[in-house]
Amino acid sequence: MVLFTLFIITIFLLLLCYYIKRIYFTLYGSIPGLPPQFLVGNLLETGVIGKNIPINLIFLDLKAKFGDIFQYWLGPTRIIVVSRLEDVQYIYSHRHIYDQGDIFIDKISLVNPYAGLCMKGASFKRHISITSPLFRRNKINTYLDTINDCTDKLLIRWQNSNDNSREIHLNMIEQCQQLLLSIFGYIAFDYDLQTLDDEYNSQKNELTHALHIHLGAAITTIQLPTIIARIYLLNPVYRRARATIDRYLQEMIEQELRETPDMRAERKRTSLIASLVDSLQQDEKLEQTKSEEDKKGLSRVEVIGEMLSLLSAGYSTTSTSVVWFIFFMSKSCNVQKKLKKEISQYDHQRLTIEQLDSLVYLDCIIRELFRFIPPIVGTVRTLINDDQLPSTGVHLNKGDQIFIPFYNLSRDQRYCPGLMDPNQFHPERFLNTTNDNKIDSITFGGGHRQCIGQDFARIELKAICVRLMQHVTFGDGGEKVNAGGYKQTDTILPKHIGVTITFD
Repeated sequence: MVLFTLFIITIFLLLLCYYIKRIYFTLYGSIPGLPPQFLVGNLLETGVIGKNIPINLIFLDLKAKFGDIFQYWLGPTRIIVVSRLEDVQYIYSHRHIYDQGDIFIDKISLVNPYAGLCMKGASFKRHISITSPLFRRNKINTYLDTINDCTDKLLIRWQNSNDNSREIHLNMIEQCQQLLLSIFGYIAFDYDLQTLDDEYNSQKNELTHALHIHLGAAITTIQLPTIIARIYLLNPVYRRARATIDRYLQEMIEQELRETPDMRAERKRTSLIASLVDSLQQDEKLEQTKSEEDKKGLSRVEVIGEMLSLLSAGYSTTSTSVVWFIFFMSKSCNVQKKLKKEISQYDHQRLTIEQLDSLVYLDCIIRELFRFIPPIVGTVRTLINDDQLPSTGVHLNKGDQIFIPFYNLSRDQRYCPGLMDPNQFHPERFLNTTNDNKIDSITFGGGHRQCIGQDFARIELKAICVRLMQHVTFGDGGEKVNAGGYKQTDTILPKHIGVTITFD
């Protein structure tokens, strides 16, 4: 009996070892890649863990080594990285085969389970039907004054503290994040987050700090096995940060509920929070008994989930683009002078959307900004059925996680407009070109899961950039502090940015 028991245990251990080797140490199929290590996958050997090498640079190196398609292990999760634009466009246009990435849903749902971006099917349709109208172009018109008011407030802060035009400002990332958080607080929630009220160089506003922790936790959970990620999220620092965020969001909802129904109905035309609160289910218990296809509106926790999703995406990505704009203006004196000359026809007046759209060189700068350094690394799709990519001919299996690396695509000479080096910042590459492949828009995704706020993001970014250029000139703080590089957070930020600010 003892020998039989030992035999069974031995067989079990052998099978377990084989399973672990098959799942965590083995490359699948014929797609090239680096053999994964136990639990950490390729994160340790490529320097994500330990050396903090940004994943965008790693994927660029792996593309040079393995070609347009390779596999990579984000910890215990295998992804297939697709860097051929023709295949990416095919993936975007075939929603019945490629749906939202399971890795994204499984991991992000740990920190925000009630947001539409973590859902599929009928649940996603219900959420998107409520949130997508919030960003229609006719609503954007009403936001310009708020964008300009907040930008002017930041300029006043800079002017009050800028005793020396040679002073090197090292906190542009924090400053831009506070600006965008303030803008989005007013526009989305009609709520003063007071992020621009602190003294210059003061400690971060508590909501800004809490959002940093929340977004950092979201990135960390992607790299961890799910069970370990759940344990990680129990840490008191994250729990306090999430409690702070929830407190702010609940107060925003209560503030809106204090408005009369007639006032809220009027405000729906210009306020995102009014539209979200108006979608609150009257009887949540009744709605829970219905099938997903028959449900109407959003529950309170779903409204909070959408608010958190909009808040995170609404300030983080655009603030990153503003930071990079400031960096490139400080490094490209000719570009900055050319842009200032273009907008000088309007003196210091505030521009309408039509006037912003008429600025040809500004448009080239924004497009080059999105091409040269997409704010986020990429997006994920999961196969619903087996398929074969048309350009590379690679066969994919149901359940495969497909990663689309924006940085790889934007730095590929095959898709970059003009003959200029894709590794250099040249807005002129978009002059007199149709850019049929729309490589500058790749950062917003494509298909039915593309970013619903992309039109708003472009207009917001243009308005901020124009307002800054109407009043200040950014100078290079020197190679030691203004060297650029990349720092990987939830977005791709400059590792070193230090600029001077001179008021015109």
